Amino acid sequence: MTTLQIEMATAAAILLIIIIASIVRSRLSIRNSIAWLLLPIAFIVIAIFPGPLQSFANWLGFEQLSNFIFLVIIALLILICFFLTVSNSKQQDQITKLNQEISILKHRKDK
Repeated sequence: MTTLQIEMATAAAILLIIIIASIVRSRLSIRNSIAWLLLPIAFIVIAIFPGPLQSFANWLGFEQLSNFIFLVIIALLILICFFLTVSNSKQQDQITKLNQEISILKHRKDK
């Protein structure tokens, strides 16, 4: 393994530990952490076995594996942001409905 592979695997392992610790401390729900758990695991696999990914990146036309990895990471982060935005929108709708129900109940109580 090259120094870069060792550094990548080490950074991914540290990230994995941080994510697991956040789940254990209930700072991060398991539902929201699945994508974050898959990311460092994928990095570790890529660090150990870069050959197949390099071949795939070359097949897609990337000259450098790092460019392909950056593209994949950016795409994953955009997907995560999209799904978090969808979740946030649903929560905002639920909050609005709850506020309306509370207002109706208060109005009925005051009569």
